[in-house]
Amino acid sequence: MLTLITFVLVFGTIVFFHELGHYIAAKLAGIRVEEFALGFGPSIGNWQGKETLYSLRLFPLGGFVRMAGMDEMLLDDDENDLLDEDDPGSFENKSLPWRLGTIAAGPLMNFVLAIILFAAYFMFVVMPPKISVVEPGSPAAIAGFLPGDVVSSVNGEAVHDTDRIIDLIVASPGKEMEFVVKRNGQNVTLAVIPLDEGGEGKIGVAIEIAKPRYPFLVSARAAVTRTWDVTKQMVVELSRIVTGKQKADLSGPIGIAQLVGETARQGFADVLLLAILLSINLGLLNLLPVPVLDGGWLVILVVEALRGRPLSAKARGIVQFIGLAFLVGLMIFATFKDITRLNFFS
Repeated sequence: MLTLITFVLVFGTIVFFHELGHYIAAKLAGIRVEEFALGFGPSIGNWQGKETLYSLRLFPLGGFVRMAGMDEMLLDDDENDLLDEDDPGSFENKSLPWRLGTIAAGPLMNFVLAIILFAAYFMFVVMPPKISVVEPGSPAAIAGFLPGDVVSSVNGEAVHDTDRIIDLIVASPGKEMEFVVKRNGQNVTLAVIPLDEGGEGKIGVAIEIAKPRYPFLVSARAAVTRTWDVTKQMVVELSRIVTGKQKADLSGPIGIAQLVGETARQGFADVLLLAILLSINLGLLNLLPVPVLDGGWLVILVVEALRGRPLSAKARGIVQFIGLAFLVGLMIFATFKDITRLNFFS
């Protein structure tokens, strides 16, 4: 149940922001939005607005914004009587910059969401200095330290910074130190004597980097920087996969749901970071020049602009079918790999 709820919340939020990008851009461009849907499959609830139907679908694995003129673009040329060339609300009748912007707004909104979530992480999430590893047979192990212990004070000094704890240990070789740690909500006092290694103390633990709350402006700047860094890293990895320099490790809905469930058990902060990675990942994948994806539509619009005339409905249909077949095949392959990871066939 935790996995299901977290998956729906995380994936639903990411998809909502993606479709919201298309929706806002379409409204700014004067394009008539006929339906704003979250999920796929049968509708389980809807509300009719002034001109837009807002609907919630059964399967929370995506969503769509249906704009006037988009579906008609794929009709046979001799049957394309539904496309009104004088309709000011039609996607097809808008200028190229507005059409490109409307398509690109979805993926770009995923990067905006990543920035918002990063800013929230820096502003509100506090990570105390927590012991993650205790070396067997080390002074820390002998003293009774356990992974998960949160260091509250060292030698009577309240500590909130990992570097300060390390400095105190390094400066105390062979001297008894008193640690107060929080364990299962209780304060536990531990005495340990660091080993003397080259004049520096060592007790044999790994301590996670602590993180305090940061002010808004610091968090906002850090959020933009980290989103850019993660995006660049993902682009590099994606290029290595495309060029065959790195093996692709695909995950379908089952694998993603399993990952979300495992992360949810680690805590809210980890779920927030995972949502950021998934949002950036979705934004990048949608910008790939694959028909059916937003990137594919961008390529089609640019090609049509260079040709000086639109592609025929038949040509568009063929391109879209090839892209759809590719994505369906990729999804089936990824789902099969998810199932084999779960050892359903062992």
